[in-house]
Amino acid sequence: MFRFRSLSLLGSAILFSAVAGAVAAPPPEKKPAFAEYVHDQTNKILDGLESTKDSVAAKSAAADLFDQVALYAPDNQLAAFRDASFCRRLTRQVDQLPADADPIGTLAYLRKNPDLASTLVFLIPQDSKRVGDIYAVLAKLRQKHADQLNRFASLTAALCVVRSQPLVDRVNENKVEADDPVAVWEYYAANERRMFFGLKFVPAELLGYVVDTTASVGDLRWALNKYQGDKVIGQHFFDIKYDYDNARTGATKKVTTAGYTLPNILQFGGVCADQAYFATTIGKAIGVPTAYTVGEAAEVGHAWVGFLASNGRSGAWDFNVGRYEAYQGVRGTVRDPFSRETIPDNYVSLLGQLIGTKPVDRQNCAALTDVATRFRRAVGGQEPFAAAAPEDCAPGTFRATPRSADVATTLNLIELALRQCSGNLATWLEIRDMAVANQLTLKDKQRWADILMRLGAKQYPDFTLEIITPMVKTVSDVKEQDALWRALLPVFKSRFDLSAAIMINEAKMWADANEPVRAGNCYMNVVQSYANSGPFIVDALKGAENLLVSTNHPDRVVQLYAVTWQQIKPPTRFAQMFIRSSSWYRVGEMYADKLKAAGQDMQADQVLAKLKAQGSQAVQ
Repeated sequence: MFRFRSLSLLGSAILFSAVAGAVAAPPPEKKPAFAEYVHDQTNKILDGLESTKDSVAAKSAAADLFDQVALYAPDNQLAAFRDASFCRRLTRQVDQLPADADPIGTLAYLRKNPDLASTLVFLIPQDSKRVGDIYAVLAKLRQKHADQLNRFASLTAALCVVRSQPLVDRVNENKVEADDPVAVWEYYAANERRMFFGLKFVPAELLGYVVDTTASVGDLRWALNKYQGDKVIGQHFFDIKYDYDNARTGATKKVTTAGYTLPNILQFGGVCADQAYFATTIGKAIGVPTAYTVGEAAEVGHAWVGFLASNGRSGAWDFNVGRYEAYQGVRGTVRDPFSRETIPDNYVSLLGQLIGTKPVDRQNCAALTDVATRFRRAVGGQEPFAAAAPEDCAPGTFRATPRSADVATTLNLIELALRQCSGNLATWLEIRDMAVANQLTLKDKQRWADILMRLGAKQYPDFTLEIITPMVKTVSDVKEQDALWRALLPVFKSRFDLSAAIMINEAKMWADANEPVRAGNCYMNVVQSYANSGPFIVDALKGAENLLVSTNHPDRVVQLYAVTWQQIKPPTRFAQMFIRSSSWYRVGEMYADKLKAAGQDMQADQVLAKLKAQGSQAVQ
């Protein structure tokens, strides 16, 4: 018995020893999957930046990680793209902050407020020269509302970028300067529930067209109390009665004398610039993105309203309700609230796609666009890749071979980005830039033109043609290019201005190809088809005139203008106030100049007399 017990103890000791040996020799450490590895590396880089304060080293490490992800991340590893792009953007931004801006303290604050961090970091343009000014606005907001900014991430980010430089509107003789950004933030945050679309779930890209208001907070409150919940902002353009005394005699406007406020504009009226300012500001006051839009015709400009109209659960920009009928054929430009650059109104229209999108999808799109831009530059011979395959993550979770730095890879990344969010302007402009750089084959252009047509031809025709045009223009074979122009015409047949633009581009193509007859036919198609449809007829006339002169037929120029002017109808009484910018008046002046140049002074005087007689009725 004793012996048996001893043997049992011995066996137990041996067994315990074997188990202990197994515990003492742990299995090889499991390597993380690629996406987890990238996330860990991102945190490691940012932790290192906080501890060492070496922004140059952090920026370099983030750039290396970004390149590694660009080359080796599988298409479905969206979190890896997003983390790497965020890290690269953030380290670059921190590196641009001056020492007195407390860059490391700012970094620490952002890392504790992740919604604000991701929204702001991805909103700031990659090539921005105002990073320090943007973060200076954030510092002002943090002084009073540091614990609330993350709740209003889109509002805060939009305000920081928009107010990174002085915001002033000059509405003819009146100057309007925005209130302090902290007061503006407080107005919107306090009234979030009264805003038409809300604030918390509206993309910062759209809120930029809300917080770029120059009205005082007092005026904003007045407008909110009077117009809260209004669905059709554009119609308030016509609430402002036209100041005919100013238009007729140049007398100082009544609203200028009274003081330039929203209540005074409503009481005393103004001209189109004041009408547009009033309506756009009402929209901004109630949380509707709006754009003060300007069209140029001759030496007389006109302003109107663009606003984001509600369409059930989605939204679409409307640039037609808030303008006079006489300007329906005029393309407009707006001030980009973030860059302050002048951009086509069709760029703004595309932003309607962002309503209802998720922040993570928008950020995935931005990150993939960053990667596509990186490849486009590498294709162009800039910044070649040098990143090696990752060694510290599990095999099979990243690409076995790196992506090739070629056009096909770049296009695939752009398409992947647009699948995340089709309303990102920067992504579409990558395609345009590649077309302009002549990096696309004819097959590429045909495929992307088809994608554009399917995604936006009906809802965003202006923008669609804007992106397609350089694709077609860079087709070297004239017959192939002509076929593409002709294929586009039926698509845009309901838009006279776009159809005319296609014909004018086709005419320029034939003129460059030394085919003046075909070019002239295109110009005359515009003249004959759209004489009463918009100001683009002036461009067609000038093109036709240049062809006549270059082909030794200057004697036909007067007849060209005579026939055209007879086709154009004088403006209706509704449009009399804009008569000098109408096609009828402009072509009439040009016709009179041609008559005088041909020595036909009497006929020229008769034309000018008709213009003067019509113009004298303009504001009566």
